[in-house]
Amino acid sequence: MRSDRIGALAIVASAVGYGFVSVLLKLALEAGARPLALAAWRFVLAAVAVWLLLAVRRRPLPSRTALPRLCGLGALYSMDALLFTIALQWVAASTATLVFYAYPVAVVLLAAAFLSEPLTRRRLLACGLTVLGCALTAGGSPEGGRPLGILLVLLAMSALAVYIVTGRRILAREPAHASAAVIVTASAAILVGVAVAAGETDLGGGSRALVLVLLLSIVCTAFPITLFVVGIQRVNAGRAAIFSTLEPVVTVIVAAALLGERIGGVQVAGGVAILAGVLGLRSERPLPDAERVTPLDSP
Repeated sequence: MRSDRIGALAIVASAVGYGFVSVLLKLALEAGARPLALAAWRFVLAAVAVWLLLAVRRRPLPSRTALPRLCGLGALYSMDALLFTIALQWVAASTATLVFYAYPVAVVLLAAAFLSEPLTRRRLLACGLTVLGCALTAGGSPEGGRPLGILLVLLAMSALAVYIVTGRRILAREPAHASAAVIVTASAAILVGVAVAAGETDLGGGSRALVLVLLLSIVCTAFPITLFVVGIQRVNAGRAAIFSTLEPVVTVIVAAALLGERIGGVQVAGGVAILAGVLGLRSERPLPDAERVTPLDSP
C-alpha cells in the first residue's frame, strides 16, 4: 500500500511538472528568448540532467539494437517539442495545452488504422467529446490565438501521437528511464542541429530567459521523466494515465496566475469536454496498448 501511494504521488508530481511547460515556455518567449535556441537549450540541459539521474539511480541501459529506433523516436519527439514551442508565439498557453491534450484521440485513430485496435462505441463517443472540446477551446479563448498557432499545436499533437503509436512496442521491451534518456539526447542533438542551421544558437532574453530555460530543463523535463518512471513501476498503466490528466488543469491554473490569461465560459466548457473524453479513453479496462503512457507523453 505504501509503495502504491509513493507511485501515485510520483505520477501526480510528474504531471504537475509537465503542467508548467507551456507557461514557462511562454514566459521565456516573452522575455526575448528565441524559439529554436530555447527548444535546443532546454533539451541539451535536460539530457545532461536525465543522464545524471540515471547514473545516480544505477538503472540498466537499453540494448544496442534498440538505439537506432530510440533515436528515431527522438526525431519525432523533437518535432513535437519544437512545433509546440513555436506555436506559443501566437496562442495562449492554456489554449495550446488544452488543444494539445486531445492527442489520445489521434493515438486511438492511428492505433485503429495500424495496430488493429477496435474503435468501440465508447472510444468513438470519447473521441467526439474531445474533438468538440478542442473546437470550443480554440474558438472560445478570450485571449484569442492566430489560426497558425492552433495549426502548429495540432501538428505537434500529431507528431506525439505518431511517436506514441510507433514507440509502444520498442519502449515495452527496454528500460524506461534509459530509453527516455536516449530519446531526450537524440531530440537535443536534432534541435541543436536545427538551431545551428538557422543561425539561432544564442538564447537571448538575458538572465531571465536563462533562469526559465533551466527551470524548463530540470523541473519540467528531467524530474518529471524520472518521477514518472518511479511511479509507473508502482501503479498500473490505467491509473498512471488517469493521474496524468492533471497536467492541463495545472497549466490552466498557472497560466491564469502567472500570465493573466482569462478563462472564459466557452473555454471552460471545451476543457471539461476534452478531459471527459480523455478520461473516457484512459479509464477503459483493460487499457489498450496504444493508450499505455510513457515517460515522454508531453511536449
